[in-house]
Amino acid sequence: MMDDQIWNLLAKKVANELLPEEEKELARLLQQHPDASYTKEILTQGWKDKQKPLSSGDTEIALEKHKRRLESAVEVEEIPVYSSRRGNIRRMTVRIAGVAAALLMAFFMGRKWWSQPKMDENRQQLVTHKGSRSQVKLPDGTTVWLNAGSKLDYPKQFTGKRREVTLEGEAFFTVTKDAQRPFMVRTKSFSIRVLGTEFNVRAYPLEDSAVTSLVTGSVEVVLDEKKNQVVRLKPNEKLSIPTIQLMQEDSVEHNTAPVVIRLIKSPLTVVRDSVVTETAWVENKLAFKRMPLEKVAVMLEQWFGVEIRFKNNNKRQEYLTGVFQDESLEEVLKALELTGGSFHFKTDKEGIIWIE
Repeated sequence: MMDDQIWNLLAKKVANELLPEEEKELARLLQQHPDASYTKEILTQGWKDKQKPLSSGDTEIALEKHKRRLESAVEVEEIPVYSSRRGNIRRMTVRIAGVAAALLMAFFMGRKWWSQPKMDENRQQLVTHKGSRSQVKLPDGTTVWLNAGSKLDYPKQFTGKRREVTLEGEAFFTVTKDAQRPFMVRTKSFSIRVLGTEFNVRAYPLEDSAVTSLVTGSVEVVLDEKKNQVVRLKPNEKLSIPTIQLMQEDSVEHNTAPVVIRLIKSPLTVVRDSVVTETAWVENKLAFKRMPLEKVAVMLEQWFGVEIRFKNNNKRQEYLTGVFQDESLEEVLKALELTGGSFHFKTDKEGIIWIE
């Protein structure tokens, strides 16, 4: 029987996850087990011509065809001569079982890689996890500060009539002026069109609103590009758009992903504010003004990379105001307890913080 390590390495190769040193090890093992080389070709053949992304339906069809082709090839290879000897029957069963195991590993390891579009070679992506923030300079000189739990997708070079980036989460932009090429920030809730300015965008999928805050210059918040539905902001103004989130199941992965829908039932209101709290995070300050504890908890989760839950839901709507810089999580929680009201924070053995 072939070494189990071969099947593991073959599965990783099919899933495009094989490291250089593992590639060498696989080559060495295939030399020792020549009968595994044909199986390797069968396994990898189905992936050689898959350079374009597949839809979920196409993925299932392709996987089924690949499975049938593999099973057919195995049968042709292993059953050219019939023998009733127990040894031959056992060898045939073991080999088919081994190929099936490799197919299953390749299926589960490779289906995600197969069903999702590959990252465009001409684009880059910056991702910040909870508890971290980052800064990047775009090809046109625009500077972007990315807050915790956010993702920014942008091209390696801006081409065409406008400069477009895609944002999920929160970011502060200092846009380089270019009158010939407007700068466009796209989110799931709206888009922002500018020429050169400083502004903040907060559009997290799990939050009940998406907010644009303008510091200097001018921006257009594009709600519907086809209908030319636009809201113009002036310095120190912000626009908050209510959103609702629905969960949609992926037919291939069978997991759920958020789909954000704007709720615009009445004319939107532009609020004139100092926008200090909205942009304080860029200066490494945690700030909120008359914010319900429920939203403060979300900010703390993102800022410190922790998990916070409520034991008493009545505490969710207690309003808080605060500005913190360089304080630890424990110091922030203690200050909120002393100045916030009738709630307390407790941390359990698993590190989860409970509000009660």
